[in-house]
Amino acid sequence: MEQTERSTRWLCSKLMHVTASANALGLVASMEIRFLLLFAPVLLVGCSTPFKQLHSARDLFASGQLEATRVALEKVRDDHNRYSDPAELDLAIVDLASGNPEDAERRLRRMRDKFDRQPRLQGANEVAAMVTDDTALSFRPSGYEQVLIRSMLAVCSLAHDQLDAESYTLQAMAKQSELARLSKDRGLIQSNEIYQPIAFAPYLRGVLREATHRNYDDAAQSYRLVSEVEPQFSAIGADIQRASVGAHSEPDHGVIYVIACTGRGPVLEETEAPVTTAAMQIASVMLQQIEAERNQDGEKETLSLPNLASVKVPTVTSPQCHIARVGVEVDGRPVGVTETITDIKQLAISQLEAEMPWTIARAVVRRVSKELAVAKAGKSLGLDGIEGSLFRFATSTLWSGMEHADTRCWSLLPREIQVLRFELPAGKHSLRLSTLGWSEEIYRSSAPMEVEVINGENNYVIAIAPDERIYTVHSGES
Repeated sequence: MEQTERSTRWLCSKLMHVTASANALGLVASMEIRFLLLFAPVLLVGCSTPFKQLHSARDLFASGQLEATRVALEKVRDDHNRYSDPAELDLAIVDLASGNPEDAERRLRRMRDKFDRQPRLQGANEVAAMVTDDTALSFRPSGYEQVLIRSMLAVCSLAHDQLDAESYTLQAMAKQSELARLSKDRGLIQSNEIYQPIAFAPYLRGVLREATHRNYDDAAQSYRLVSEVEPQFSAIGADIQRASVGAHSEPDHGVIYVIACTGRGPVLEETEAPVTTAAMQIASVMLQQIEAERNQDGEKETLSLPNLASVKVPTVTSPQCHIARVGVEVDGRPVGVTETITDIKQLAISQLEAEMPWTIARAVVRRVSKELAVAKAGKSLGLDGIEGSLFRFATSTLWSGMEHADTRCWSLLPREIQVLRFELPAGKHSLRLSTLGWSEEIYRSSAPMEVEVINGENNYVIAIAPDERIYTVHSGES
């Protein structure tokens, strides 16, 4: 890496010398090349700093160092514009884990509104906006992240006033339907397994409709949707049966829902991917759109696809952790363990697979645009023959080599969202949560929490367990 940086600085200095000489002669290189020459060193080494800081923040969070995590994320948010939004999303998880669901809700609501205001760029317009690589674009959450922003808003609401929780679940379900429709329009769905609904949002809606003691039909319908999306979620059969007969809970009992965010969630890393036929077909359509726009502007050019074997793309990885589930004790007696209702890691993998042809296609079209810009710059500098060929080769290689896959994501999401429902007699009870390993061994237990169960009502306990450490917040806290 260090040798590459030295070579890049040397090449940049040579190119800047050539450009300065050309400018002295009244020759002006293209805007793209001037951007490259001015910012190449920054673009090459500048991305590593926030990436390392975010990686450090994730490790701090998993080890239970909340304040250190907050400091690291706030530094990224304040210092690195391209990484500010992912850091802000992560800070919402820190707020929730710190026992401040109201702060987390306000932060997530601001981010939801900001992303909703972003213009939707697709196809040639999206390619035209890119000068370097996908990281030059404003951060846009993946589809599953947009749905989970609204789902986590519901969780935050449940943890304090519960006033807007149902509205957030409806927003999450509506966003899921919108994203599925848009993806079909772009041809991203090949099967139901590639892009599927998220079960957590309709599950929460069913819980809230059931809690009214009136809207059992709505609750049963939501639960049936959950069973279609997550048929392996074994508790849903009892939920459907209970809602179908209109019985919220046993007489003189209330309900506790433990919502557990378990494991270290998916993050993105850079890798190389082969250029597929599907990606080349998409790139060909993009180039035709760009060529048509250029021809309208009086630039008669024919753009052809380059011969590329592979490009840099993001890939999903999930850090290793010990935690499988969360066990619950009430008044010193075990009552059950949480069960997975949404596998966020699998959602991330499915989303990335669905988007991959477009991701590769953008990289292909970027290469065409850069080679065209380099050729124009060489011509404007009066470079031809061997000198011109060397200039085009060196500059194209440098510019393309500086590309990075867009690995920005909401990195403090859990690996899975799990739930456990159980009924207790009305009155005060002592709850203790424990993180369980893959062999059901206990790693860490929370401090006992007192929960007051009210006849016929729900109580919500939120557990965030990224690794051995467990953070808890419940709706009875002030």
